[in-house]
Amino acid sequence: MTCQKHADLIRDYFSDPTVVNQIVSELNKEIVFCPILRNLQREKSAGVIDASSIKFRDLGSEDRNEVFVYLGRILESVLTCKLTESDYNFVVKKDRTSSGDVTINKTVWEIKGTSGKNSWTGSTHASKKEDDSIDFIGIKYGINEDADVFDVLNGNVQLIAEIFIGVFDNLTFVRNGSATESNSRTSLLISVKDYDKVKNQVAWGNIAYPSGGIYKKDGTLKKNVKYLQLEAA
Repeated sequence: MTCQKHADLIRDYFSDPTVVNQIVSELNKEIVFCPILRNLQREKSAGVIDASSIKFRDLGSEDRNEVFVYLGRILESVLTCKLTESDYNFVVKKDRTSSGDVTINKTVWEIKGTSGKNSWTGSTHASKKEDDSIDFIGIKYGINEDADVFDVLNGNVQLIAEIFIGVFDNLTFVRNGSATESNSRTSLLISVKDYDKVKNQVAWGNIAYPSGGIYKKDGTLKKNVKYLQLEAA
């Protein structure tokens, strides 16, 4: 696992507003090349779709998922390359094995993005890695759901309005869901019991108890409140 000092330095770097703005700007610039969005523009230009505008929230689940998969690939590269620009002289190498996405000072880190309120997506083939404590850089995209897809493509509107960045060293996920024949993906969540550990591991945005709190009036823990929420800023 990572040296605590290195984790603190990575977290400090990603808490710089200038760096955060650069990350958000780069993601917004790159997302316009997403094939799903470009297909919509092509189809509009050819007159095979009648809509003059399409809000991102109105895209079908399959199209949205494709956008987020594409965005995840961009994210890994953007964060990895951005780390090389810091004054901390990190030794950064792209990790192309199943153990993670990037090595920083010879320690392997996993990078994941999400648009969800409290979870990232895990895969069964990576279950061993994600079921152990890992060093993890987790992003939540603050998506502008009302953004017109065609305005996004024209650069007139940003799809990503805000962002959450967590730099979690030695994080243990709660895995929710199981693989089926049609779906191998599971959800990776952070338990409310780990709040005191992770609250200071957020570089940008906030991690919080679910709205309404976690305790009943009698002071006992609510049974159905289990996972922390991610808040982009």
